[in-house]
Amino acid sequence: MKIFLTIFLLAVGLGLSAQPVVLIHKDVSKDLSDKLSREYRNEEGEVNEKPHTVQAAFERVYREILETDKFQEYTVWNRLYLNAEGKIDYLVLTVTRGYGMMDEKAAEEPSKADSLAGLISSRVAPQLTDFVSRRTVGTKTSIIVFVSFFTRPPRELRAKKDSVVNGLAEAVATKDTLKVKVLALGQNLLTSVPEVIYRFPNLEELFLGDNDIENVDLDMARLPKLRHLDLSKNILRDNSIAISKNKSLQLINLQKNLITDIPRAARNCKRLETLWLGNNRMTGLTNASFRKLKPVKDLNFYKTEIAILPKGIGKMRRLEVLDLYYNKLETLPKSITKLKKLTHLAVSHNQITALPKRIDRMKSVHTLYAHHNHLSKLPERIGRMQALRIVDLGYNWFTTFPPQLVAFTNLQELDLSSNNFPEFPLQLLQIRKLDKLHLRGNPFLGQDAERKYSEQLSQFKSKNIEVFY
Repeated sequence: MKIFLTIFLLAVGLGLSAQPVVLIHKDVSKDLSDKLSREYRNEEGEVNEKPHTVQAAFERVYREILETDKFQEYTVWNRLYLNAEGKIDYLVLTVTRGYGMMDEKAAEEPSKADSLAGLISSRVAPQLTDFVSRRTVGTKTSIIVFVSFFTRPPRELRAKKDSVVNGLAEAVATKDTLKVKVLALGQNLLTSVPEVIYRFPNLEELFLGDNDIENVDLDMARLPKLRHLDLSKNILRDNSIAISKNKSLQLINLQKNLITDIPRAARNCKRLETLWLGNNRMTGLTNASFRKLKPVKDLNFYKTEIAILPKGIGKMRRLEVLDLYYNKLETLPKSITKLKKLTHLAVSHNQITALPKRIDRMKSVHTLYAHHNHLSKLPERIGRMQALRIVDLGYNWFTTFPPQLVAFTNLQELDLSSNNFPEFPLQLLQIRKLDKLHLRGNPFLGQDAERKYSEQLSQFKSKNIEVFY
């Protein structure tokens, strides 16, 4: 029966190409479920973040097709399978009693949950004909949107600060604009930067995240005190960001946009210290990308699909924090060792096989995260990095203990989890100031590890070293 129903619904969907195919989860065959998972890959897994505009659109649709007050205890989970145009190809829905996706409570009253699912599936498709998820355009993906019909208790009213304005309506209504230092316009369904921001000449922080803004053109002469600018989770591209020359902006957050290179606008910010570009596809980086960014101290390239880090990174001589988590790097450029003020180096979740030979030139680094790579040895000179306090080399390919680790006289935390040490590394006992040691997941650890290595573990205990095994 499920197969016939699925085929029927697919046929209906093909006949109405402008409308999504709407399916109830329990009626979806395993073959179709596997097919959808393959074709609409979700890079971020089940927790893929949904744009606020998508959430708001579904809440509006459900208000239009249902008398929501009749379903106060229920939640509808909508899995959207989106094509490259941002339109819904398939909508698979589940109705649960309560907030949980696991329908345990609904088992008590399956008929009401089932009838609600049937009611929604018969009404929702025409309402989604013009729906477009603008922030996912360009890629096929899937996201989950839940709509709950619970009556939420009113929030406790906090004392309002004259220096903080929340929302577009309040921004328009505010009379004493000179007192305002923080303007929060995130999740306001904006498609452009509103002119109202210029009503606040003493503004220091401007939040415009999680909207559908495609172009930004900021006249900083009208916002002379603006220090923090949040433009994350929008639809900004390389050439759609313009910021006039200024000496006030210190932080720009551009995470989760459609940027492929460091925007030129960043170079107009003469005192910019923090530039966050995580969760963009930074495939357009060149040596020139890093020019005129000398003031920057914190650079975030988290999950940006970088396969090769240009040697131009070495021009950022004042850099203190470099985040390269979750990329496609196999090597690091030699020029990275010119970053002598760097204190935090995070290169975890790549495919790096070796760290730079002259890594010791970065003498200020005290935190090194290099877990989940392909490291099997360390450069000889790394032992000269006496500032190191935290070193994470977990989930690499070490089979023998790197002797260079013994030279770290200030090392406080060391993670060697899930490597391939066949025996307990006795050299660990020589590290002087160690506080925490992580060894889980190595071959030498078995069920009798506590008995077999009781002598070594007792020595760690006598030195007040916490060992995780």
